[in-house]
Amino acid sequence: MPELKKIKSILDKNKDKSFVQRILTPDKFPRLDLGGGNYATHKMSWGEVNGKYVVFPTVLYGEGKLQEFKPNEAFEHAMNTGNYIEFGNPDEADWFSKNYKKVWEKKGE
Repeated sequence: MPELKKIKSILDKNKDKSFVQRILTPDKFPRLDLGGGNYATHKMSWGEVNGKYVVFPTVLYGEGKLQEFKPNEAFEHAMNTGNYIEFGNPDEADWFSKNYKKVWEKKGE
């Protein structure tokens, strides 16, 4: 499966998750000012728990704003809320956490 189609398929299967909604419709959400003219609606990380590999956001949305969390705090939040995507192995989780933004590069495909 071509890379972009794979990313879109993963996002479509998880479109009920709040961070995926921000990925799919970033213009509907505020941006976090990272300084130096850089902004983000997302930052992703991944981790392992009980043999599961999960990708989760470290920028979380709540009370009408975005806030960045340390990966361990964001991981705990993801585990408590289900706001993560599960993968079968660490390579897939790592790949997705680094490549999900490609969905914005070719929206028309």
